[in-house]
Amino acid sequence: MKFLRRLNYGLYRAQKVVVVVFFLALLSLSALQVILRILFHSGIPNAEMLMQYLVMWVAFLGASLAAYKGRHISLDVVSRSLRKLNKNLIKTIVGFVSTVILIFLFKASIEFVLNEMSDSQAIFFIPVWLLETIIPVMFLLMLLVYLQNFISGAAAMIKEGKKR
Repeated sequence: MKFLRRLNYGLYRAQKVVVVVFFLALLSLSALQVILRILFHSGIPNAEMLMQYLVMWVAFLGASLAAYKGRHISLDVVSRSLRKLNKNLIKTIVGFVSTVILIFLFKASIEFVLNEMSDSQAIFFIPVWLLETIIPVMFLLMLLVYLQNFISGAAAMIKEGKKR
């Protein structure tokens, strides 16, 4: 458990750096595109495609960061009705269900990227499949977060049971 917590924290810190770097690259590239189009009536070829992938990376890593902080999307209606239940029970159930779903999504996203490897399309000499690796990476990062939530919730429930 301690290993998983440290691993997730280290990954969280690395993700924050990558998000900032990619966001700055996205802003710089888009500003450069605008300036080049205004001054020279042309831009950088394939820059829009690269910016689309940068947006995807920032969005997916942002979702993973939100999951780590516990600020990911939740349904208010469900949250309000479950407040009466044990918090650790809810954390365990949500962690377990999310982990199972993320395992399937991770597997499917790996298959997707492997299928994309046969395509020879590249942007700035970067194969497109390499830019799409964020999809399984994000599912893996979120899987680790929800696995930690599941384990910590179950451990807290066991500890509560022993106190009774």
